Formats: sequence, C-alpha cells, structure tokens
Amino acid sequence: MGIVFTKYETGDNIVFDTSKFDHTYDDDTFPLDAGNDFDNIITEAGGNFDVTREISTLDGMGGVTNISDATFSINGWITDITKKDYKIHSMGLAVPGNRIIYVKDIYGTDVVKEGDVLTDRVSKQWKIVTIIKEPFLNRTEIYKKAVIKSIGLEGSN
Repeated sequence: MGIVFTKYETGDNIVFDTSKFDHTYDDDTFPLDAGNDFDNIITEAGGNFDVTREISTLDGMGGVTNISDATFSINGWITDITKKDYKIHSMGLAVPGNRIIYVKDIYGTDVVKEGDVLTDRVSKQWKIVTIIKEPFLNRTEIYKKAVIKSIGLEGSN
C-alpha cells in the first residue's frame, strides 16, 4: 500500500501536495490481508462448530405457524474471559462459566448471530449470548468476538 500524490502543472513547474486532500491510496490490501491472517489463525488454532438456528414461519397476523432448524458449519476459537473482558461482567453479559469465541465475519452467505447454538467436536452445545465486538478495517469486517454460554453447563475439550 502506498500514497500517490496528485501533481499539478503550472507553467514550467510541477507543484506537489497543494492541498491535504490531493492524494489517493494504491492497492490497499491491508483489510484483505488481515482477514486472511485471522482465517489462518482460526483454522490452525480453533475448531469446527455446527451452528443451529431456529427459523420461524409466521402467518399473516404474526403468529408462529412452523419452527424449523437451519444448520451450517463454522470455524471458531474459544477462550476464557480475560481480565480485560471482565468489564462486561458488570453489565451481566459475562457470568462465571461463560467463554469468549472468535469467529470469521461471514461463512459463504451465512453470518453468526446472537441466539445461535454451536455444537463443538465433542457434542457440547454453546449458545451465543451476545456479540461484543465486530472490528472493521476500511469498512471491511475482520472477525466477530462473542460471549457464549454452555447449554449443558460443561466446558469444551
């Protein structure tokens, strides 16, 4: 990535940087590179999860007529809640036993949302309580950081 300055010709002279807005960026690949780096870390250090989401079919009056499950697969990395993350404990989001998961921003056309149920490699189930961080670089989302809660009150192996 580099900065390309606009040049203005005035007679025999070329004037550089006559305004602070006279520049553009060339080949800004940093957001793509950061996303690829995160993907490599999640693939290497994380694990596979099956995501189950309930989809409700509503009638004309807004009543639920049918509930079905949609599933897709993701990669994620579960960690303990750090001291830095304990500030969310006072908001009631992080209670003892909850964990943090890092996931990619999108999986094909699927996006992880609050309320999704994750099943890990040893069939333990986790529910996404809240998504607490979605960092962006130049309007490109890199990853999601979420608080998850064990449904069966067990830990992950």
